[in-house]
Formats: sequence, structure tokens, C-alpha cells
Amino acid sequence: MELPLFAELKRRRIFRALVGYGIAAFAVLQIIEPIMHGLRWPDAVLSYVVAALAVGFPVVVGLAWIFDVNAGRMIRTQGDPVGALRGARLLLVLVGIGVLAAAPGVVWYFVVRGIARTALRDKSIAVLPFASLNAGEDTAFFADGIHGDLLTQLSKIGDLKVISRTSVLQYRTGTRNLREIGEALGVATVLEGSVQRADNRVRIEARLSDTHDDRQIWADRYDRELTDVFAIQSAVTEEIARALKARLSPEEKGRIERRPTRSTEAYELYLRGREYEERPNQLAGDFRIAEQMYRRAIEKDPGFALAHARLSYLDTSRFYWYQIDASEARLAEAAREAERALTLDPDLAEAHIAAGNVPYVQRDFSNAAKEFAVAAKLDPNSVTVWISLAYSQRRQGAFEQAVRNMERVSELEPRSLFVEDLAYTLTMLRRYEEAERAFDRVLAWAPDNDIALIDKSRLMLSWKGDDGLARTILRNLPARVDPSGTLTLNKHILDLMKLYPREAVAALAPSSIEFFTARQGVLPRALIEAMVAAVDGDSARALAKYDEARARLEAELQKKPAHEFRYHIALGRALAGLRRNADALREARTGVELLPISKDAIDGPSVLEELAAVYAATGDTDAAIREIEYLLSTPGYLSPALLRIDPKWLPLHGDPRFRRLAGL
Repeated sequence: MELPLFAELKRRRIFRALVGYGIAAFAVLQIIEPIMHGLRWPDAVLSYVVAALAVGFPVVVGLAWIFDVNAGRMIRTQGDPVGALRGARLLLVLVGIGVLAAAPGVVWYFVVRGIARTALRDKSIAVLPFASLNAGEDTAFFADGIHGDLLTQLSKIGDLKVISRTSVLQYRTGTRNLREIGEALGVATVLEGSVQRADNRVRIEARLSDTHDDRQIWADRYDRELTDVFAIQSAVTEEIARALKARLSPEEKGRIERRPTRSTEAYELYLRGREYEERPNQLAGDFRIAEQMYRRAIEKDPGFALAHARLSYLDTSRFYWYQIDASEARLAEAAREAERALTLDPDLAEAHIAAGNVPYVQRDFSNAAKEFAVAAKLDPNSVTVWISLAYSQRRQGAFEQAVRNMERVSELEPRSLFVEDLAYTLTMLRRYEEAERAFDRVLAWAPDNDIALIDKSRLMLSWKGDDGLARTILRNLPARVDPSGTLTLNKHILDLMKLYPREAVAALAPSSIEFFTARQGVLPRALIEAMVAAVDGDSARALAKYDEARARLEAELQKKPAHEFRYHIALGRALAGLRRNADALREARTGVELLPISKDAIDGPSVLEELAAVYAATGDTDAAIREIEYLLSTPGYLSPALLRIDPKWLPLHGDPRFRRLAGL
């Protein structure tokens, strides 16, 4: 039997009115939101609209109860049947029905929609590579440059989390699933866009979307003169900050709106320089072209601080990281360009990075860290800033601070190869399981990363003495030798550890390099061959090769090379092989004096380890044990497992103190 109230609601067509009003309310919400964003109304307007529509539900119920529509005319509904609700009780029932009808919409807006937009409150964004709508590869650099500079502008806003350029480049081509991108990069929003250039005009389109539901949050198109490209970048940056409700301080706003140069020609040359500098193969020829582009940009606009900063950055990279030109002239130019950039624009983060790199490559890590800390305040989302600060902290021995900043880098650049640096640091801290997980993260998306593979093999040697896994990793590397000899050198050391000298010689065969170098050491080919001959029992050949190595190293030292501690250490090993013990100890100690752990907590332990090896080779067991005990108490690669398997410690195997340290 049908309830009287339900029957009366049907008679007065209350349900039909509610359905019609619900459809109309939904349509209003769908229309009002894009209008709001287009007219840049505050989000509060939408909340007011929702509240008004919710209040309308009880009103609709009341009107539907009183009136009806008949033949196109609104008439009063016929009187109530006997026993029907009246007065206050009726009003309460109708209001209740209206509230219940409004509830789903209110819950959707304030709860479900709120949950869906929770990520937006994180104020995180990934700027995907902008499409170039011009034909030809020669024009792609301009779209890439606009994309990179827009990222730089956004990263200056401290209230935003901006994913770095490296992590978004993988989405340059192919179908884009915004939800998957959001999950992979850990962001709530994605900015997409395109760039088209015609003569002296440029058109830039940009759209900001919610990664949860692909909803467009903001979009705009800018069609202006090329000279307005910086104004476009500033406008897009500020619109995104407004859309994500990010706080934008007056200082940040000023830095965003500052034009880097008044010359469009200088800007284009700068963009071309960046494109060559950042090419993945990092060839010396590309660096030379990048240098030419930066110099030409500076000729067009001597006040272009950013170009001065990039030229300085390139100089220090060639001097230190790639060791292409380790001349004092190169370092002096880097210092001049960094100083010029700071003079032109003291608030330019890139200028402070350049100014920090100059003392860094001279191992003045304290002053380097000061400049990087200033840069971090000016550009709080810059991966370069935070990894540079972490590097300088690590070398000062502040390993835990370095780890925290490297973890921050991995948040800003989820698919960052800098995670390999985190793994390297954790290995030195002997946090082996964490290091293995970090290496595996890198190798999951970059399985052919040679350096990560080599360093993971070193981890396994330090942790478990497992050279079987190390051999597998290294032998699966591409069959090549890089310019610094890293691959050949590591292959040789591993073979030597298990006393397979003939394999070590075979590993050297493809290379014509005479000096295998790294920032923490150098090994001439003759010294490597001498060590192999000694293990193989060929003493005559060993002595000849040790002497050849001595002559080559002494000749190099006459040239006063950069980072000369490496040559003193290697010379000490050669002299020890020649049984010139006093000379060997003098050279090894000189190396340690030039680079003690107190000066460099990353390379210093390797240098001190070489001195301990010379002590062992020259028969000073007590001194060797003393240094080994110290090295095991401080961050570094040396471990009980390496003491057991590295042949340079064979002279100590009979000492009970050594056996205790090595776990023999």
C-alpha cells in the first residue's frame, strides 16, 4: 500500500521538479567554471554558485508543492486530501526533502571534488616539452629554449614544486596520458604548449591541466612580436601561480618579470648555445660550439648576465668535470665571467651557481657552498642548485646534509641520474642496502648507464666482496673505452683482484690511452702493466714497466698539471715497485698533504688509501694498519671485504691485526 505522503509528492510532481532542477543546476556548474577561468574570477565565485543552487532545492520543492503547470499555465495545485500534513509539519517535511535532494551535489562539490583536487593543493607541476609547429630540426631549438626558460621562471617560485627538465624530456614524443604522467612524476598538474615562429612574430599556446581528471584549469594563447617573448613567459608563469594559488612574493615577481636581454639576436644565440651544451653525448666539439654561441651572444649584448654565467659554467665543466681543458687560463676566464654575471645581476641564481663553481673546482668547498646557498634562495626548485650544494657539503664531510639534499633532488627530478650520486654517497656511508636500492632505481629506467653499473659493481665489492657480480656487470657494458679510460681501468682492477693478470692485459688491449684518469687518481698504462707483470711473477718485466711509469709520471709533474696530487700518488706506487722505499713514501705523503681528507672528504680517503698501500709495499706494517683503521672509521669505499680481496694488501695478510680488520 502506497504511503499517503509519497502519493501526494507524486500527485504534486515534486520528483519531476527535482530532476529538472538537478539537470539545470549541473548545466550551470559546467558552464560557469570555464567562464570563471576565462574571466579570471576567483574560485570563491564557484562556491557561491554551488551554495545558491543548493538553497534552490528546498525552494523548488516548495513551489512544486503549491503550483502546477497545466496547458502552459501555472495554476495553484488543488487542495490537500483529508489527513494530509499541514502547517509547520508540512514545511519541515518539504525543507527536509529539498535538503536531501541537494545533499548529493553538495557532497560531490565539497567532498568528492575536494578529494579529487587534493593534489592541486600540493602546487606541483610538470612542464612537458613544447611542440614546435615550425618545420625543420633547425627551429626546434627555439621551442626547447622557450620550454627551458619557462621552467626556470616557474622554479623561482618557492611555493611551487616544479619537476626538472630532465624528467619531462621523455614525454617529448608519443601519446600523453596525463594521469599516468602525474603518477610517474608525482605532480598534480601538467603544462603543455606549442611554439610557432614566423619572421619576427611568435605564437605561444599553453594549457594547464589537472592530472587526476584531465580537467583544463587554465589556457591561453599569445600572439606577439618576438621582442615580447620574455613578457609572454612572465605572463604564463604568473597565470600558473594564480591558478595553483601559489604565493608569489614581490621579490619573486620582480625576478620573473626581469628581462634577461634586450637583444632577440643575443637570446637566440644563447638558446643555441644551451642546445649544444646540453646534448646527451657531451662531446668536446659540442662544447666548443656552445662556447662560440655564448661569446657571440655577449658580443650582441655585453650586459646579458645569463650568457656570461653560462659561459663561466661551461668553462668550469671543461676544466674539472670533463677535464677537456684543465688550463689555468680556462679557470681564470670562468672566474671573470662569473664575476661579470654577478655584477650585472646580483639576483640571478645562475650567476651564483657559476660563482660557486669557481671555488668548487679549486676545492674551496666552503665558499662554493655559500654561493650555492644564495642560489637556492633565488631558485628553490633548481636541481642544479641543490645537487651542487649537496656536492660541496659531501666534500666537506657533511654527508647527512648532502643525502637530504640529494633526496630533494630526486623529488624534483624523479628520473634523475643524480640518484646515482645518492647511491654513491650511501655506499661511502656504508649504508649498503639503501645504496643498492638507489642504484636499482637508476638502472630501472637507464639500464645501460655505464657509470651506475660500474659504481654498483664497486658497491657489491665493498659490501660483499662479490666480484662475480661485478664481473657480470662490467662485461655486459658496451665494448668500448671512454676518453678517461674509466671502463678499461675498472675492468683491469677487477681482473687484478682475483689474480687474473692475462685478462687484465686483454682488457687494456683495445685502448691506445697512456694515462687512465679520474678526478681522484691517475694510472699510466705502464704502471698498470707493471702491476700485472708483478702478479704474474715476471719480475724483470715488472721492474722495466715500473721504471717506464716513473719516467712518464715525473715528466708529467714537470708540467705542473691540475690536481697534481694524483701524479704524486701514482709515482709513489711506481717507486715502491722499484724498491725505492724512501722516495715512494715521500711522493705518497706529498699526495696526502696536497689532498687530505680534511680538505676533500670524497677524494681524500682514496689518496690516504694509496699511502697505506705504499706503507704495505715498503714493509711499514704498523703505519699501514694505522691508516687502514682510520679509513674504516670514516666514510669511504674501503671495507673488510675489500681488504680480503684486493691484492695490494697481500703483504699484510700475515699480521693478526690486519686479519681482524679484514675478517679473515
